[in-house]
Amino acid sequence: MRQRVITGVLFTVAVVAFVLPSYWVPAIIVLFGIIVETMTGYEMINALKAGGMKPSVPLVGIGGAISIILILIAYLNGMKLTTALSDYLMIMMMFVFACVVIPSLIHKEGPHLMDGLVTGCTVLYITFPMFCLCAITLLVENGWFYMVPALFSSWISDTFAYFVGVTLGKHKIVPHISPKKTWEGCIGGALATALIVTLYFDLFIYRLDNINIHIAVFTLLSFFLGFVMSVMSQLGDWTASLIKRRVGIKDYGNIFPGHGGMLDRFDSAFFAIPTGVFLSLIAVLFI
Repeated sequence: MRQRVITGVLFTVAVVAFVLPSYWVPAIIVLFGIIVETMTGYEMINALKAGGMKPSVPLVGIGGAISIILILIAYLNGMKLTTALSDYLMIMMMFVFACVVIPSLIHKEGPHLMDGLVTGCTVLYITFPMFCLCAITLLVENGWFYMVPALFSSWISDTFAYFVGVTLGKHKIVPHISPKKTWEGCIGGALATALIVTLYFDLFIYRLDNINIHIAVFTLLSFFLGFVMSVMSQLGDWTASLIKRRVGIKDYGNIFPGHGGMLDRFDSAFFAIPTGVFLSLIAVLFI
């Protein structure tokens, strides 16, 4: 437990070292995205190989490069968030479709359709959340303030779900995937995340001295979407656990003692970040 806590603190400090300076220099978040994409992509490829699958390393690398190029183009051209997301989805989906077919075109024999499918899924899995994180920071007015809850909500959810589950948890929720997770922890983490996200927006985005009917409505929406962000983060955790069980590994890596690899730390965030982007799009309507 002591090692786990120390590693968790050091990991948080490392993330803040990128997130805090990006308030003044937003482009720093792109470097953060490159590091996370590279390390999680490497870990996912190794995990899939351990399960007997053969994702294409070059294609995954090209997909990661495309996502970085697209966000830089959007930033340098001052695109709107919706436009940048549309461009990403159109271009990346065409690339993913190509990833599914290319292994079968190159090799005549073997289960290459499955190789193509896992390659395409890996590209989307590691690039979409990081593209969303960079896009919300770079392309939205005051985007840094929206990026913070999008990134940290998953870890808030994990923390409260753990402590509520340890103290009150009795009913298992997905024992065949994650034996220690309970309904009590799941609900406790979701409610805590929803409350913290709501207070964050009321205190730091709109401020309590500027309350009106629009802000009151958005307060309810932010509570609901904060709840959804927690649910999505837990789905991300279960998805990563399901993959680990399928390929027969305990952790995706060992760079964080007591916590595993980079993907073990970001599996929840990958599912929560896009919900945070959606929250920012809704928030604009109430400003």
